[in-house]
Amino acid sequence: MSTCEQTRPAPLRCPSANEVLQSVLQLLPRGRAWQSNEGGPLMGLVRAFDPRVFDDPPFQARRRTQSVLVGFWRAIASVVTFILARYCDLRLEFWCATHKETHDLWMAEYGLPDACDPFPDLCTKVAAIGGARCEYYAAVAARAGWSITCADITNDCGGSAGNFQVGCSWPGGQIGGGRLLIIVNLGDSPAYVAPAETLPYAGHLQAGSGLACEPDIAPLQCILDRVVHAHIEITYQTSGG
Repeated sequence: MSTCEQTRPAPLRCPSANEVLQSVLQLLPRGRAWQSNEGGPLMGLVRAFDPRVFDDPPFQARRRTQSVLVGFWRAIASVVTFILARYCDLRLEFWCATHKETHDLWMAEYGLPDACDPFPDLCTKVAAIGGARCEYYAAVAARAGWSITCADITNDCGGSAGNFQVGCSWPGGQIGGGRLLIIVNLGDSPAYVAPAETLPYAGHLQAGSGLACEPDIAPLQCILDRVVHAHIEITYQTSGG
């Protein structure tokens, strides 16, 4: 057996009421006043803690069925049992899979419910690792029924000697990076709903105007806004559909 296996702690187990009572009795002082011996007051072995103690003369007439000392400390043990049970219940609230009483706190902590959240299920969101790569964004979009590809947009403006362009740089402006192009493949996106075409009316059709509204990808944008880092500027393009 390895060292790790030898030192592995025992799993948490909440003690029963009788186990708590035995533990409480073991904490009592030693001596004749408590009818205890060096090994501790054990039920059934020490007269004052023996349920049959009052069945012996001269106490037979009283018909007591339980030791007074045991009855008193059983009442104390019942309170301790309740406290330990609450501790055990509290431990289960630290994990999403076993929590019950603190569900409202878990939901508030993870910002649920949220119609735009890519992980509407609480425990799924708790287990989500996250990422900043195109593959991760594509996987999140696919869960919601959208097919996307993405690429970084390189800003070639300014920076290198001999490559400056007039009017390209501005105070506080970004130089390179921080921009992401997302191409939405409408034909492969089951979540996409194509808009209905509108027939042109006489006098309302203008040169260059489309016969229908632009594709509505607002649900996808809402989802990606939850996972793409805030400092990244996103440009969307659509294809197909």
